[in-house]
Amino acid sequence: MRIHIIACRVFTRELCFYASRSPHIVDITWLPQGLHDTPVQLQKMISDSLDQLYIQMEKKMVKHKPDVIVLGYGLCSNGIVGITSRDIPIVVPRTDDCIALFLGSQKRYLELFKDCGGTYWLNNGWIETAFIPSREMLNSRYEEYIELYGEENAEFLAEQDQCWIRNYNACGYISSPAYHCPEYPELARRVADENGWNYREFEGDNRMLRMMVSGLWNDEEFCICPPFHRIEATCDDKKIRAVPCE
Repeated sequence: MRIHIIACRVFTRELCFYASRSPHIVDITWLPQGLHDTPVQLQKMISDSLDQLYIQMEKKMVKHKPDVIVLGYGLCSNGIVGITSRDIPIVVPRTDDCIALFLGSQKRYLELFKDCGGTYWLNNGWIETAFIPSREMLNSRYEEYIELYGEENAEFLAEQDQCWIRNYNACGYISSPAYHCPEYPELARRVADENGWNYREFEGDNRMLRMMVSGLWNDEEFCICPPFHRIEATCDDKKIRAVPCE
């Protein structure tokens, strides 16, 4: 089976690791980390990636048509809502976001969410691709604000950064079975200390990421969107469903 994945770059290490061990042929299109903050842009970039894939197939630039397309995204602020399949089915995890995928399941994510509300989650993917609220990065961002917008506007933008940081009270570092860098949990602990947060470490579980590249998609944890269907939010435990295109 040929699987084409369109995924957030936060999954780079894990998906590359497991794709190399998959019995199937796996190709991956990477999109920038952070698109969950702009769900309209996320939806557009996924749609554009699908367009490009089909253009490449039509021009024979892609020699083999995928049997299935997998989205390396959770619901992600409804950024995947409205994505439409053509003649190739699309598979999507039934999770709120990438944190559930790094923890192994939506169920475990919700259990930890109840016990660890207000937690800012970090792991190797986030540290390597995302903005980290460390003092060093906040100062660096402030200098960028000054250069781009002037000192007065920079003060306002820096204050906005501090506002969302105050919504958290803990930093949770998720380890990865696929890759470990000792410096990363140390950085996460430093972020917690600098922001006055508690610090906890959690063992990561990549089972759903392995399932994504292995073709083991059960209906409880993955939505299989048949050809010519559209992804729709359900506002329940299922998160999403596939509905026929009108």
